[in-house]
Amino acid sequence: MFYSLLTTNGCLFLGFSTAPVLQQSMNMYYFVSELKTFAEAQLYCRATYTDLATFENTDDLDTLQTDQVTYTGAWIGLMETGNFYWHWALADRRFYKDGEIKYRNWAEFEPDDGLNQDCVIMTYKGQFQNTNCLDLFNFICYDANSPEQRYTYISFLYTWREAQRHCRLYYTDLVSVRNLDENNQIMDLIPTLRFAYIGLFKDDFAWSDSSTSSFRNWDLLQPDFLGECVALTDNKFWKTELCGKLKPFFCYRSECLSFTNTMCA
Repeated sequence: MFYSLLTTNGCLFLGFSTAPVLQQSMNMYYFVSELKTFAEAQLYCRATYTDLATFENTDDLDTLQTDQVTYTGAWIGLMETGNFYWHWALADRRFYKDGEIKYRNWAEFEPDDGLNQDCVIMTYKGQFQNTNCLDLFNFICYDANSPEQRYTYISFLYTWREAQRHCRLYYTDLVSVRNLDENNQIMDLIPTLRFAYIGLFKDDFAWSDSSTSSFRNWDLLQPDFLGECVALTDNKFWKTELCGKLKPFFCYRSECLSFTNTMCA
């Protein structure tokens, strides 16, 4: 009935095996080929594993061996709720000290809750303004692997989603601003009378398992709000779908100790 797939930090499950082949994993991912609605898939994952799949970063996605399965869209655990919150694109909470994930330097009268103004630019004065995510701006990338040049100002004019994809491809992600010192460092990169996208965005999506992960990997024209549930495409980008559609899905099981003859929690 299904082909199970586990991949995080090098683990791989094939067929119905319950013994890990390699070692060390935090989350194990399973691909279930049986077609179900989002709600049915959620019930199945909760009964059989932990829940529908939650992803914390691109590493989680990269470890999915999707070349071994065939699908055009598979449910994951993200769904629209109607409750909007601001998030940083770089989702790793270890990156933020206490209070830093909530740092904001809004300009006066911002955020102004304008129509579809769910992305954020920094002005040349270092202040935040929300804007439409399809507007074209320069942007600033953060590189976790380059301590001597953590921030890079990119002069291309991109939408927020295009900017994020560029940063993730060549650096780590769009920049997070954690405190006033970083705010000033990043501000100094922006030319006078210019504006640049940063990694702050607003959405109303939440994970089925109540994870606080702000990681998103939308396709370029997504979310298009044609549905309230989220599917993973075969290129690992995400799209919204009607929750009643029948699709395969990804489950996960948490806290696997992947040594031979060791069962997963």
